[in-house]
Parts: sequence; C-alpha cells; structure tokens
Amino acid sequence: MQSYRVVIGMHNDLSYGSSDALYEQVYQGAWRPFLSGLYKFASIKSVVHFSGAIFSWLEEHHPEYMYLLTEMVRKGQVELLGGGFYNPLAGLVSAQDMTGQVEALSAFIRKTIGKRPMGAWLYEYTWTSSLPAVLQNSKIQYTLLPARCLLETQPEHSACAPVISEDHRKMVTIFPTFDSTTEDHSFQPFETTLLKLQDIYKNCGTFVMMADGCDIALSWQASGYESPDLLFERTFAWFQKNCLEYDTATTAQLFRSTKASRTAYFAQCCSERFRKYCENNAARDFVKNLENYQYVKQAVLDHPLAHALYQKLNFVSAMIGLFRGDKSRKKASLDDIWRAQCGNLFWESPDGGILLPESRMAAYASLIDAEKTIRQNRFHHFLSVDDLNFDGVKEVIFQSAFYTCYLHSQTASVSEFDSIRTSKNYSCGWNASERATGMFRDYICENPRFLTDGIPVSDRWNIIENIREANSVTFGYDFSARVAGKSLLVVCRKAYKFENDFFSIEYEIENKSQNEASFCYYAALEPIASAHIERNRMAVLHHRDSELVDIRSDFFIPSIDGIELSDPSSAEKLTIRSDTPCFASGHPNFIERTERTSVVDGDTFATQALFEGISVRIGWELALPPEGAVLFSLSVRLEH
Repeated sequence: MQSYRVVIGMHNDLSYGSSDALYEQVYQGAWRPFLSGLYKFASIKSVVHFSGAIFSWLEEHHPEYMYLLTEMVRKGQVELLGGGFYNPLAGLVSAQDMTGQVEALSAFIRKTIGKRPMGAWLYEYTWTSSLPAVLQNSKIQYTLLPARCLLETQPEHSACAPVISEDHRKMVTIFPTFDSTTEDHSFQPFETTLLKLQDIYKNCGTFVMMADGCDIALSWQASGYESPDLLFERTFAWFQKNCLEYDTATTAQLFRSTKASRTAYFAQCCSERFRKYCENNAARDFVKNLENYQYVKQAVLDHPLAHALYQKLNFVSAMIGLFRGDKSRKKASLDDIWRAQCGNLFWESPDGGILLPESRMAAYASLIDAEKTIRQNRFHHFLSVDDLNFDGVKEVIFQSAFYTCYLHSQTASVSEFDSIRTSKNYSCGWNASERATGMFRDYICENPRFLTDGIPVSDRWNIIENIREANSVTFGYDFSARVAGKSLLVVCRKAYKFENDFFSIEYEIENKSQNEASFCYYAALEPIASAHIERNRMAVLHHRDSELVDIRSDFFIPSIDGIELSDPSSAEKLTIRSDTPCFASGHPNFIERTERTSVVDGDTFATQALFEGISVRIGWELALPPEGAVLFSLSVRLEH
C-alpha cells in the first residue's frame, strides 16, 4: 500500500474593521471547531494561518482559544504560518511595507506563542518577483502557491513537487497547494479533496491542501451534521483510521525532508477566484490579451472605491516617508498605514471586501489617524496639487486643522472629504448603479423629479485659475447638448474657496445659446455618516429650522436652504447650505449580495441588502435668456 504525506490546513483573513458579529460567526463556524476537533486527535498534524487582525480579536474576545492554540503549537501538532500582519495584496504594497508587515506578524507569533514561523501565507496567493528577498529578510523559508500556477509555467513537471524561487540570491521554497473547495467555493472535506487528487495526480506522493475559514463557516451544515465540530471530527477520524496510508505532516516537516525539484521564476500569481475577479474587470474594459495584464494593481484602478482608497493610501504613505522627527510617532503612523493595506479592502472579496462600509470607513479612519499623528501642534492650513489618481493630471488638495479635501481635477468634484476630529471620510458612499463615489459631480437635466436622465457636466473640466495664496481654485467647462428638444450651450465656472473650518463652491452658469434656456442644474453626492443606515440622520434646512428626512425610501423636497447629515453618536454634522433656494432629492443605496446559507439537504442562497450610503441631489431650476448668466453657491461645513 502506497504511503502519502498530506498537509491539511486552514487560512483565515477578514477585512480590518469588519464587525464583531462577522468575526464571531466565523469563529463559531470554523476556527473553534477546527482546533477543538484536532485537539482530540493528537496524532493528526495541521497548519493554520491567522492574520494579525484576527489574532488581536481572538486575544480580546476568546483568550481561551489562544491558550489552546499555544499548547498545540508547542506540542508540534499545529504549525502557525506567518505572512503580512494585515494580509496585504503582495503586488499592491511596497517591498518595505511588505517586509515590515511580515516581520510584525512573525514577531507577534514568537512573542505570543513562543515560536517564530518558518513559513508564510500570502493573501489570495498574490506573488511578485521581489517576494523571495522580502520573505528571506524576515527568516521565512517557504510559502505556498497554487499548483495550477506551477503547472502553467512548466506543465511537464510534477504538480506536487516543491520548487525554489530567488531574488538577488535570496531564496524561498514554494510548496504547490490545492484548495479544499468545490467549484462554487463551498468547503470540501479534506478527505474528499485528497481522494480526488489521488485520481488526477497518480504519481504524486505528497499533497498540501488548504481551506478558507470563511468558506468553512458558510458550508459546514451541508454535511448534514448538527455542528461543525462533528464535521471536523469525522475528517480527523478518517485520517487517523487510515494513518498507515496517509501520514499527516506540517509544512515545516516537509521543508526539512523534501528537496525542491527545480528553480522557477513567476512574474505574478494569484488565487483562482481573484484571477476571475480581475478577468471580469478586464472583460468590462474590453481587454482581450491578458498576458501583460498586471492583475492586482489594474483591478484596484478599475474599481472607483478601491481606487479612491488606494490613492489616499499612497498619498499618506508619501507624507509619512517625508516626516522627520519623533520616531515613535512615525512608527505609530506606519501601523495605521498597514491597517489600511488589508488585502480585502481593494476588491469585492467573498466576504464583501471594499463593499463593506464599516471596513472601508475603518481604513480611512486609520489613514486619517496616520496624518494626525505626524502633524505638528500648530498646523497651518494650505492648498497644494499632486497627481493623486495616477492619470497624469494633478489634483487639488486642501488640508486644515479641521478637514481635508481632495478635488478630482477632470470632474471638478470632491473625491474625499475627511473630518480630522472624527477620522471620518464623508464622501466614500457607493452608488452601484452609476459606479460612482465622491461628492459634487455636476449634471444638467430637464425635470428635477427625473434626475436619472441627467447629462453629466463632469468629463473634462479644466483648471482656469489657481490662487494658492488665497486657497482657491476655479474650474471651467463649456457644455453643449440637447435638452428638452433644444440645443443648449452653456459656459460653466465652478470655484472652490477654502477656509480653515469650511469651504464654498461658487457656480457661474452663462447661456451662450440664441434662445432662452430652461433646465435644472444639480450636484450629485454619495455621502455616508455611518456604516449602519439607522445611524445616518439627514435633515433639510429652512432658514433656521430643520426637518428630518426619511432616508429609508426615495425623497424629493422643493425649496430648501440646504441639508444636514450626521451620525448622532459622533456629535458632528456635515452641513451643506445654498445661498439661493434649491431642491433636494435622493434615495438610500443598497447592493444585493448573494450569500450561501447551508441547510441539511444542501446549499441554498439568500440575498442580503448591504447599505452603502445615500445618494443626494442638490439642484436649482434655471431659466436664462440669451447671453444671460446666474450665480449661486454652496457652503460646506463640519459643525460640532
């Protein structure tokens, strides 16, 4: 009877800032039953990876789990894999940040568990050619990549034999790995996966199999057992019963006893599900040849939410790099930056990723905190320009002691509006139907009640005046279209004027048509004050009075002076006032996420409505004679 060496393991990563309820769900459905079931079978060995964020949560909420994990690691039954502390996408962060994150998690495991990890887990198997040097610098000897990637480079070699990769004489061993999942990403018991692999790879004597803890938590009930404990006990009992044929081992044991078959170089690699996500983005952009497609960064640039967070991350990182002063403050800022590098935040991952408002708001809060940490006590407001979104056009940035505002130059809109006091970005709501985020994108339409037919006035604005000393910038755009069956030609001027505690937007609209022009001009906003709809409070302003608006359904309110948006728990209000009467309309933004909910007789799917913010339209009904013009303005302030 042939003897097989088998590695079984579980990797776990959740978005930084995810709710305690989500953590607890995965804990009860995967982390706890996996370890407690394994503990009953002392002869079975396994490998486990937790991100630093999960370790921190476990220490706070389930210290008994950490005690059990420490005991099993010291007995040699469990091997802990290191990696990036916040599981970043390897192709997205600098080698310096990746090295810092890997070293941070290794140091945490050594301090907490008592044994420094020899191997590392890469989030979504993302690989770059510089990783061997990064891993070796932290004394990491091996990592895991999908067997598919190895077969794609040299299909004549064994899919199960480890290889060596190198960067500037720094080498790391790579173990080919198989995911213990079905095609729909449901967890598949390890023994089932193993038997299938044996039929496919008849000459392999070693198999490394890993399962995603989130998949386990969603899939265990499909087994027909009352609890996930029974599911894992059945798996571990199967391996114990067949111990003469299957010898479970850790990757550390494989590393010591197995020689690499060859040296291999990989330009890039990622998991199958992440690659499919990137390919879907490429198909939407009509990209046909993917040979030169850099999966990770291109996927980030193709999603407006991820792109906005990525530009913030890079800008703050550059600021921290220029900081000279207290090293402890700089280190604290780096910790905040690493939190915002969590890989889940830069794509629509299976647990929601960038679509989880609590996660992306927590990421922005970390980056704002990093900015605050390195600021001097007497911070003087200023206006600057920089190419934030990597399109070759410089954007406008205003920073004060109260807020930070980023302007997107080509759309003359606000791409980010941060409160320094509450570390909140009010402009990171998400309108999935329009794939839009940010605030003050301009449109022209015929009827204020049918704003979905609006024509964007926001594709190619130009900066026509930039007075840094006065903290002001003016954009211009000549707009032409057919509205209400008539040709419309208007010249639009939009001036942002910044003060320390507020800013104003001054509009000048001039009719260059030969006939009178009647139309609606409105600004579109995607604000969010809290990740939970019940904690978003919106009111419309009538002079000194305010009236609450039910944001759980569509609304249209004529003749108002402005709006207020707040989260009652933060004692801060975002106030937007118009100097002339305007109308306000809007609706809550939800996306439907299909989640697998398992039952005894198989998998079912449930649709969950995920709150993403509020779409608000502030507009004016205009009637301009030939060569006529109109002036109106908005003021934006954070009130406490």
